[in-house]
Amino acid sequence: MRRITMPTLLIGGGPGSFIPQDQISVLAELIPDARLVTIDAGHLVHETCPEEFLGVVEAFLAE
Repeated sequence: MRRITMPTLLIGGGPGSFIPQDQISVLAELIPDARLVTIDAGHLVHETCPEEFLGVVEAFLAE
């Protein structure tokens, strides 16, 4: 993970997600220049909260 050289966005779904959020936090710490955003939406963040998801992705891409 430390060899990733591009800014990286990780989006977690919060406690309702099937993926343990602590694992996403660890991953974010291992990737240089990674940003972790949590949207409390469960596993399918893009389906459950599409506007918030797109807002986070668009802001990240605009930087």
